[in-house]
Amino acid sequence: MSISAQSYHPLYLAFFRCYHGEEYWEAHEVLEELWQTQRHNDFYHGLIQVAAIMHQLKRGKVRGARKLASTAIHYLTPFSPKTDGVVVEAVLQWLHRCLQRLPEEVRQIEPIEVEKLGLGICPLPRLHETEQGSTDR
Repeated sequence: MSISAQSYHPLYLAFFRCYHGEEYWEAHEVLEELWQTQRHNDFYHGLIQVAAIMHQLKRGKVRGARKLASTAIHYLTPFSPKTDGVVVEAVLQWLHRCLQRLPEEVRQIEPIEVEKLGLGICPLPRLHETEQGSTDR
């Protein structure tokens, strides 16, 4: 990686730590705290929505996940192919896959049914693991 973890804001790194700990709502909240100081930053806004999508999918909330996927695509597209250590192009592919596979006319399904759709976890980097002395939670 060409940029060290020390080059990133601590809240940005905390976002990835929470995300990869499957603490999606907490990841959303952590990055939103940083975004509140940089409201013009659509890249952060898009990543916040990705974490919210993961939270919704864990709970089977299909309609909310679809809405968030559409807006996340809007926010993240200008940052493709890569920004701040994130392969945005891969994230966009995952978001489009969500829109293709998640049922349109359904509000909620059982979480096990979401798993059967084969969406997996949105591919975000493990930037937090490059922190000196970092340990996963």
